[in-house]
Amino acid sequence: MYLRQTRFGFEKGHFDKVTSVASNLVGRMETTGGLHSISVVKMSETEGQILAFYTSREDMKRGEALYLSALSGALPFITLAPDAHEFEVAWMWERLDQ
Repeated sequence: MYLRQTRFGFEKGHFDKVTSVASNLVGRMETTGGLHSISVVKMSETEGQILAFYTSREDMKRGEALYLSALSGALPFITLAPDAHEFEVAWMWERLDQ
């Protein structure tokens, strides 16, 4: 499992617009091979991050453009930071019965 962490900034009071855009992209994201899950996290009143989990490094590279271009469509109130980080996930547990 691999993780791409992308930080972003948004206008104060507009986080609901960010999550609304993300919710509208679920159909497109479901067609992305290898994308396991994606989360949008509010870190402060003006900063957040996107956590996208992929099944392989290759899937992560292929899927990068999808959510970045889709979320950048939420402009002008979102600014993606240019310093995305990629990690190999050593261990993960998820509950599937909910």
